[in-house]
Amino acid sequence: MSKSEKIELVIEALKRRGRPSSDQSWPDGQPDYVAEYELTAEHIPALISLASTWVKVDSDDDAVYSQVHAWRALGQLRAAEAVQPLLDHQQELDDLDDDWYLEDFHLVFGLIGPPAIDELTTFLKDTSNTQFPRGKAASGLAEIAIRFPESRQQVIEILTDLLSRHDKTQAELNGHLVWDLMNLNAVEAAESIERAFAANVIDPTVAGDWGDVRHELGIEGLGLAPERTPGWLTIAERIGIAQKPGGKTRANAAVTAARKQQQRIQDQRKLKESKERARAKRKEQKKSRKRNRKAR
Repeated sequence: MSKSEKIELVIEALKRRGRPSSDQSWPDGQPDYVAEYELTAEHIPALISLASTWVKVDSDDDAVYSQVHAWRALGQLRAAEAVQPLLDHQQELDDLDDDWYLEDFHLVFGLIGPPAIDELTTFLKDTSNTQFPRGKAASGLAEIAIRFPESRQQVIEILTDLLSRHDKTQAELNGHLVWDLMNLNAVEAAESIERAFAANVIDPTVAGDWGDVRHELGIEGLGLAPERTPGWLTIAERIGIAQKPGGKTRANAAVTAARKQQQRIQDQRKLKESKERARAKRKEQKKSRKRNRKAR
């Protein structure tokens, strides 16, 4: 059997694998795609192609999940070549309200590690990209900093630099930046965060108000920002649903969009919280294993 035929067999197997696990254990090798399918660098181009091939969401075919398996395998392979193709598809996935990309992409980027930093930073700073995909790029950078501590300072500087621009048009993204800095326990970024809250350029529905953030970081603050964000518009008001004569249908559509956006924000917060709980559990299990080894 030729090399290309063997690669094709792997791709077909991934297409038939079925629904992936949603418990986020795959970044730790459960399942271990690399070992199970004997993946090497030679598989990367075919995996990138599979990760970029969309199947209709309402399809009964197991292939609907194949792209998820493909990008998870690429993460485990630490395939830097996959970063830009995945970033290029984020907007399309976001337009489709794809939950899998929201749950997975930052973890894929985190596994790939420091080689992904430059491309993630370029995507994050590109204002032609919308805020949710940019937020995933930011979370990818944070995940890299967690998995590769030598990159932590570089990532904090990237996130803080963008937050310090005080761009209120990207208030939701600013909220994601704050969340990621909190996940990194970036006390050194506290002043920049507080100044951004003082400038009222942070959507408090993402990571909380300054009082919440300050408490989480364990700092007193400089007294520049109020504990609670004043005068922040609801999402419905922000996207402009003020009803006009004859505009009932448009207003109702806007209300629906606002509720959908609010739900997405809440869902992502739950995902982030779940990730933090899982990380804390893994850390405690690791400590327990160390204690057990010492006891012997």
